[in-house]
Amino acid sequence: MMKIALIATVAACAATPLYADHGHGQDGRVHPQASRLWDQLQAKYDTDDDGTISADEFAAAVDAAADKLKTAVLDKFDTDGDGSITKEEVQAKFDAAAADWVAKFLDHFDTNDDGEISADDGTTWFFDHLIDKFDTDGDGVVTKAELEAAAAEVAADKVDDVFEKYDGDADGTISSDEIIAVVKPLAQKPVDALLDRFDANDDGALTKDEVTKATKPPHHGWGWGKLKIK
Repeated sequence: MMKIALIATVAACAATPLYADHGHGQDGRVHPQASRLWDQLQAKYDTDDDGTISADEFAAAVDAAADKLKTAVLDKFDTDGDGSITKEEVQAKFDAAAADWVAKFLDHFDTNDDGEISADDGTTWFFDHLIDKFDTDGDGVVTKAELEAAAAEVAADKVDDVFEKYDGDADGTISSDEIIAVVKPLAQKPVDALLDRFDANDDGALTKDEVTKATKPPHHGWGWGKLKIK
């Protein structure tokens, strides 16, 4: 995902008003750090290499980033590859994770391999805590069935969370468009941050002059803050 990492003294840059050629020296030359920042931005966004990052180029970058995020969601849950996600697919994903958790839990704590956890497996405070947490019938033994019930409850909550997040029309199926509606604002945030910081004329585009003039120069020996575009 696109993101802006602030390193060293970039905080001095972040909230500074645009004035008086920050990135230019007294002789009008552009400071190397300001120039490097522009080079990073141009390499990432200026696809036609015309020296300006247009609003359309920013929009295309946002769309590409949103599509990448959408693909990650589909890769995780869309097991039949039809471009949408059903409750059955999400449930199967978390059911498998729950079964894996139960198996690992028993493998780790069922020291005598009898398929349950009791005082026979350990008498430490931690074992007491596990039994108190998962022994729902209060018989002093945590059975596999009790662990499966606990894992199933967590799985059901996770399924609900996924659909609450992505299923905008609440029809029980998550479409690609619904995923895009959620992830596109996330992809837009880094571009909005860049424009808020550097777009002096509010035209939705960036030029080298705007970026270098808005990049604050060294102050009292601190050196140039680094704004890395990732």
